Parts: sequence; structure tokens; C-alpha cells
Amino acid sequence: MATLQEKIDELTRQVSVLAAQQTHFGKQLLALMNELDALKKQAAAAGITATKEPVPEKVIEYTEPIIAPSQRPVQAGTTMPKKESVRPSSWNSNSKSKTSFEEFIGKNLASKVGILVTIIGIFIGARYAIEHDLVSPVVRILCGYASGLVLVGIALRLKKKYETYSAVLMGGGLSVLYFITYIAWSFYTMLPQVAAFGLMLLFTAAIVYAAVLYDKVIIAHLGQVGAYAIPFLLSNNSGRYEILFSYITIINVGILVLSFYKYWKSLFHVAYVATWLIYCAWYLFEYNEQQHFSGAFGFLSAFFILFYATFLAYKLIRKEQYNIGDVFLLLSNAFLFYGLGYDLLSNYATMQYWAGLFTVINALIHLGVSLVIKRRMQQADKPLYYMIFGLVVVFLTIAIPVQLDGNWVTLLWTAEAVLLFVIGRTRHAPIYEKLAAGLVLLSFVSLIQDRANIFQPSEDGYPFRNITFYTGVLEVLVLGIITWVNYNKKWQIAAAERTQFHAFFDYIVPALLLITSYSVFYLELRDELWLLENSVETNKKLVLSGNEFGLFTTAILFLYMTVYGILFIYINQRFVRNRWLATVSPGGVAVVGFLLLMYAMPALNRLTTGYFEYGSTGSYFGGWHLVIRYLAIALVALLLTMGTRIMKQYVSESILQQAWWLMVYTIVLGVVSYEYINWVSVAVGEDQYEIGLSIIWGLFALGLVSYGIRKKQKYVRLAAIVLFVITILKLFIYDLAGAGTLTKTISFISLGIILLLVSFLYNKYKEVLFGDDKAEVGS
Repeated sequence: MATLQEKIDELTRQVSVLAAQQTHFGKQLLALMNELDALKKQAAAAGITATKEPVPEKVIEYTEPIIAPSQRPVQAGTTMPKKESVRPSSWNSNSKSKTSFEEFIGKNLASKVGILVTIIGIFIGARYAIEHDLVSPVVRILCGYASGLVLVGIALRLKKKYETYSAVLMGGGLSVLYFITYIAWSFYTMLPQVAAFGLMLLFTAAIVYAAVLYDKVIIAHLGQVGAYAIPFLLSNNSGRYEILFSYITIINVGILVLSFYKYWKSLFHVAYVATWLIYCAWYLFEYNEQQHFSGAFGFLSAFFILFYATFLAYKLIRKEQYNIGDVFLLLSNAFLFYGLGYDLLSNYATMQYWAGLFTVINALIHLGVSLVIKRRMQQADKPLYYMIFGLVVVFLTIAIPVQLDGNWVTLLWTAEAVLLFVIGRTRHAPIYEKLAAGLVLLSFVSLIQDRANIFQPSEDGYPFRNITFYTGVLEVLVLGIITWVNYNKKWQIAAAERTQFHAFFDYIVPALLLITSYSVFYLELRDELWLLENSVETNKKLVLSGNEFGLFTTAILFLYMTVYGILFIYINQRFVRNRWLATVSPGGVAVVGFLLLMYAMPALNRLTTGYFEYGSTGSYFGGWHLVIRYLAIALVALLLTMGTRIMKQYVSESILQQAWWLMVYTIVLGVVSYEYINWVSVAVGEDQYEIGLSIIWGLFALGLVSYGIRKKQKYVRLAAIVLFVITILKLFIYDLAGAGTLTKTISFISLGIILLLVSFLYNKYKEVLFGDDKAEVGS
């Protein structure tokens, strides 16, 4: 039996052996790592991208074995390596894992949907209480304020640990306070208008303050919506437009300062769109030239200058990069000011002849701005300078002819454009091409202005025999000549000399050619149909329903659109062979499909049911009701077939291929649905097809699933699932259509609270579910 000392010696020997092995493995590991580092340096010097290292699950660390010095085996010529730590380069980085779909739903989307549903539930409950007189008005309002304050209190309490979740609650609570104040004033007159306005403005300011406190732009947008809603919610129809626009001006100044201070440019964009929409709506429906001219022109100028100054501040002070969105914003602001100002002056009795001077003033304004930019211009400011100086050229160009007849101005600019372009391209003078580009745009806009009543028949002559039509044909010819010269190999620009400017003639001019050639003949055909309708009104022949010609006009114009698309694709594929035109063709096919489902098929259904109701003798077009229906479907099928060939030939991106086939499936389902609705309506009567339509959708979805499984196409199966969901929701919504208000209230509030609790649990246990991810999603 071994003694205790023998056991100790045996264990010591085993430890020594393992220590020697550890030393050997450590040397090998260090040698391999040194060799790997040397190879990486050689690869970097040769410009080769190294493969990303896998991140080990644990830190591999080599240290000396913990053995008493007297027990360590020492071999001659052996040096124990120093302590080394092998750590991947990204071990200490703060890399954030990608957010999973589950995490997005649980931590972010559920809270936002939950607070929205909760607010809706509160207001439905309030409505229920009002309708059934359950509590007094004072208690209702106090309960509303209490609900908002509770949400705000919970938000403040949770802010430190769950900031994004708290921000959602804060925005929802303040929104409740805001609209409860409106209800107290509007429904119960418990507050005077001034007090309600002050409280709502206070809550709006609180929302903006909360946005700064949480550093969340979404909260600032809530305050922005509230700020613009106040004058409309509290309006007493007094017609005091100057108070409205003064208030909007003050609000805009504050919002734009905040957007600049926090660099929340989306606030600037929303303010820009909202202000111009409000002003344009007021101008269209409320403006009176005898009462409002001076105020309307003053506020128009104030809005223009305010947005112009803010735009320049972002570019010159913030040093923001210039992009295509800035082009739209700058041009739209300039032309809204000019267009509205021109209309104000033209319609005011004593200012009719000031339009030319107003045009020159616009040019001088932009000239002053361009000089300021040029004085302090850096390399990044050059595109902005050229754009604004281009506005100077544009307004000076139209200043003189602005008083002349529109058709002659269009003809002059069109001829000048083609002349300058041909000279510039054949004589290698780029400045002439740039002038031609501006005149092309001006002539196109002038042509639109010539046909100002674009949705009304022309009054300058018979269709296809009037000066506007001839001007349009000349515009088509000019654009065609420019396109032909631009793509002619004899005059093509060398690759080394090409700039972004040449894309205008490569893409914009062909697009304008398509739009103009389509619109010129479309409008004349429409006018011809309208003249035919007016001439038939005195005809004694019985016409089915009062809208037969209107429906036929819709159908025939749709046929024209489809035939135009077919001819365009055929001509390009057979003769022109332009790749860009081919790649945009599927987009046009998609538009035709959309119009088929939204406008053409409903009109064709009404024509068919009307035909069977009144008979062939009771309609002007007789059996053409059925012929035109299936002719339209056949032409769309041909167009889809041609579009599919183009997609296979020119488009290689899988996402675009998938989008194309989803669009085709949607059109097929739409046509099948309309066919079912049409013939059920003819055979049984209207409003008898709801359940059958759901069955058809379900069968179609089942077919998509089968096809997706057989072809191993995941996107088709997902589309089928979406269609299944839509079908189920359709049935679900109809089933709940007759539910009472109390049931709806409990359902909405319960669903909202459940979603909020789910989101809270996701935030509370996010480290357990998703790891130590400190990034807040969607904030």
C-alpha cells in the first residue's frame, strides 16, 4: 500500500508532465500567431483584403503553471515564455449586434402601437361615457387629465432605466393632455377659447421640451403636429387669416431654430410642407383679392424668406452637403413664391402690369444670394452657387416674354433650345448645351401653362386642330431631335469629357419626350370624346344610365395608354435599343396595371352590368361594352408579357425580379376578383359577393403557397401568407362590425395595455433575451 509521500511524488510528477506539455503548446501557439501577423502585413502591403478572423468564444491565455519552484522541471537551453494574452482585435470593441426582428417588435414597435391603441381606447371610452351619461362632464375631463398625468408620471419614473420606452409614454401622456383640453373647450365649453389656446400651447411647448430632454425627434414631431393643429381645432370661423399666418410664422421660427439647434432637419421639412400646404389651401378656397391682397403677398414673402434663410443656414453655417433633395427644396420654394406672387399680381386690378417687374425682382433676390455665396464660396459650395445663379438666368429669361401670349413664348423657347443644343454639341461648346437644357425645361413648363386647364377641354379650337396641339407636336419633334443627336455615335461625348450634367440629355430629355408625346395626343383624344358626348346629349336615342360616355371615355383612354406602352416597348426593342428606356419600361407597365385595377376595371364592370340591365338597344355603344372589356384585359396581358421579357433581358437584381412577379400576381388576382364581382353582380345582384371573394383570395393564396414550395421561392410563400392575413382580417373586421362601443373600448384598451406590458418586459429583460445591447432601437 502506497504511502502518503509516494502519492505526493506521483501527483507532482504528473503536474510536471502537464506543465511541460503546456509550455510546448504555448510556444507553438505563439509561433503560429507571429507567422499569421507577418502574413497579414504582407497582404496589406500587397493590397489584399484579409479574411475576417473568427472571434473565439473564450480568451485564450497562456501563463506559467502554478508549481512550486523546487518542483518545476528545468531543461537545458529551455527558457520559459513570458505571460502572453491572445485576444482577438475586436474583443474590447463596442460592436453592437444586429437587431433581430423579434427585438424590434418587442422593444420598439409594441410600445408605440400600444400607446396609440391605448389613447384610442381612452377616447372611445370617453365617447361611450358621454353617450350613456355615465359620469358628469367635469369627472370625464378630470379623468382624462388624470390619465395623461399618470402616463407622464410613469414616463418620468422609468426614464433612467428605459429611456426609449419612457419617451413613448411621455409623448402619449402629453398628447392626451393636449386633446383633453380641446374636448373641454369644444364639447363642454368648460374653458374659454383664450384659456384653451394657452393650455394647448403650453402642452405643445412641454412636448418640445420633452423632445429636447429625451433627445428624441419623434416627440418634437408630436409637438409640431399639435402646434399646427391648434388654430384649426380652436377656430371660430372668423376669417382672421392674419392671426393664423402670424401664429404659423412665430411657430415656424421656433421650430426652425430647434431643428437647427438639435440638427433635426426633419422638423424643417415638415414645417416647410405644412406651411405651404396651409397657405395654398387658404389661397385656393378663402382668398379674396379685394380684402386679402396686401396680407397675402406679405405673408407669402415672409414664408419664402424664412425658408430660404433656413436652407442657406444649413448649407453655409452647418456646412451641409448639397444633394438632390436640396435641389427640389430650393426650386420648389423659389417657384412657389414666384407662381403664387405672379398669380396675386395678375389677378389684382391695379397690379396686372407688375408681373414683369416682379419677375426681375425674383432674379435680383437670387443674384444677391449668389453673390454672397460666391464671396465666401468654398469648393463644396460651388454646386449651390451654380444652382442659385441658374435661377437668376431663368427669371431674367422669362421676365420679358411673361407678358406675351403663352403659345408664342413656348414656340420661341422650343426652337431656341434645339438650335443651342445642336450648336453646342456639334461645335463642342458646353455652355450652349447648358443654356439649351434650361430652355428645354422652360419650354416644357410653358407648354403645361399653355394647357393650364389640363383637366378641362381646350377652348382654342377643335381637337387635333388648334395652336396648342401644334405647339405640343413641335415640342415632341424638338425633344426627339435632341435625343437622336445625343445618342448618335458621331456626336457622342467622350467618356473622359462626360460630367454629371450630360445625364440631363441621357435621361431627363428622353423622359420629357415620353411624357410630352403621350400627353399631347392623350389630351386631344380626351377632348374629342368629350365633344362626342356633348353632341350626343341632344340625340333622341336611348342611352343607358347618365354616365355611359364617361365610363367609355375612361375605358378608351386606358386603351390608348396601353397601346402607347406596347408601341413604345416595341419601337425601343426593334429600332432604338436604348438600355435606359428599356429598364424604365417595367415601371410604366406597373403604372398601367395599377390604373387597370383602380380605374379601368371598375368602369368596365359598371358598363357590363349596365348593358345587361338596359340591353343592347338601351345603350349608345351596344355590344362594345363586352368587346372593350376583354380587349383591355388582352392588351394588358400582352404588355405584361413584353415587360417580363425586358425584366429577363435587362434586369438582374433579384429584388426587382421579385417585385415584378409580385406585381404580376397582384394584377392577375385583381382581374380575377373583378371578373367574379362583375358576373355575380349580373347574375345575383350587388353586395352578394363578399364571402365568395374571400374564398377566391384564399384559393389564390393557396396556389401561391404551392407554387412557392414547388419552385423554392420564399418571397412567393411570404406573399401568400400576407394574402392569407389580409383575407382573415377582412373576415375578422366584418365579424366585429356590429360589436358595441363598450366591447370596442375594452378591446382597444386591453390590447394597448398588453402591448405596453410586452414592450416593458422586452426592455426589462433585454440583456437576457438579446445580450448586453445598450442600443435603443428606433429611437
